[in-house]
Amino acid sequence: MPVIQVNLMQGRTNEQKKLLAQRITQSVVEVLGAKPESVRVLIHEMGPYDFAVGGVPMAERKPAPTA
Repeated sequence: MPVIQVNLMQGRTNEQKKLLAQRITQSVVEVLGAKPESVRVLIHEMGPYDFAVGGVPMAERKPAPTA
């Protein structure tokens, strides 16, 4: 029974998360030969103060410059 965990920042729609779970399941079935009903996808959402890069919470990070 494959268990796939996905960590995401909050802000995705339920439809996006549903599609993500479907596509992950499809890939696991194709690559590992698992039955779709045996694949588990766990989506963990984090708020902007639940994730930091270089000690700076995402809520306080400046956007990356665009080229």
